[in-house]
Amino acid sequence: MVPKLSLLSSLLPIIFFILFCFKTSIKGLWVIFIYNTTSFLFDVFVAASRWGMHHKLLLWNVYGMFEFLIIAYFFFLVTKQRLLRFLILLFSALYLIFFFLSYRSDSDQFNSMMSSIGSVIILILSLSFIITSLGPSSIPVDVFTPVFLIVVGILFYVSSTLFLYLIANNLSNDEMQKYWRINDYSNILTNVIFSSAFLLYRFQHKNPTHESHSVDFTSPNDR
Repeated sequence: MVPKLSLLSSLLPIIFFILFCFKTSIKGLWVIFIYNTTSFLFDVFVAASRWGMHHKLLLWNVYGMFEFLIIAYFFFLVTKQRLLRFLILLFSALYLIFFFLSYRSDSDQFNSMMSSIGSVIILILSLSFIITSLGPSSIPVDVFTPVFLIVVGILFYVSSTLFLYLIANNLSNDEMQKYWRINDYSNILTNVIFSSAFLLYRFQHKNPTHESHSVDFTSPNDR
């Protein structure tokens, strides 16, 4: 039941983005929309395809690389500091190098090491963004924004699944099925946060209501 709810919850941010943010020019929101859509299609393929079911761990490893890169690209777009942008590019390049060095096409194991490393990097980027946004600045920063809320969702997801990724290879198949519920619950709550971010965008970008025309009896046009 929980895995099905997790899969269905992935539709929420997709629907909310199409309803409320489809005309947005904020590239970071588009990146998250692509991430959500790809994640949903990937989960459907793994669940519905016989080949996908038999190669589930291999597909998870490949998807983990995509997930890291697209979230890193999101932070590259929303980050203003040049140093942090350079570090994102550096970490992404190193991640790709280590991923391909450790990649095996016949692997039947979850790549716990690379998933954990990716989660740690994303965790650092999330905390850096939040600390920078909340830090003292000469320019007032409104942290209650869709992008900030998305970063909170990403931070919640990686922090709640990091320990699971670390111990994944030490779990039996039955234990994996049991403890993977942590990932399902985290996915549900993260999708709710992403949906809230897209809904927040809708409220912050409403068309301004037309002001009622006040009658000035001293004006010839209002007589």
